[in-house]
Amino acid sequence: MKIEVRTANVPVSEALESHILRRLEFALRRFAPRVDRVLVRIVDLNGPKGGPDKRCRIAARLASPAPSVIVEATDSDAYVAVSQAAARLDERVTRALARQREISGGAARAEVRRLHRRHSALAEASPKEPA
Repeated sequence: MKIEVRTANVPVSEALESHILRRLEFALRRFAPRVDRVLVRIVDLNGPKGGPDKRCRIAARLASPAPSVIVEATDSDAYVAVSQAAARLDERVTRALARQREISGGAARAEVRRLHRRHSALAEASPKEPA
């Protein structure tokens, strides 16, 4: 899993980058084999004029055929915004992968039913041995 951090108008200290990596590791640890890449973007919404709004947007590209997941959170503190976005990412990735399992599981169950019906039809059509 590759993690990339980008910022606009927000200085990223070593402590903030460490916080980002820790939160993502915690949120995605159990999904690590299914997550190809994560892009974290932290933006100061008010720009150079100052103000309290920091937005953290996280995009996670999941292994095919699951869709990509994008979440965001805004707070006056970049650390809080990262924590909130990471928690949302955990929830959304869980849901996306569960849906993918349901879809693929549904297809597998449909195939089993189709084969069962075919086998039943063949059994009924075959001549029966006298007892």
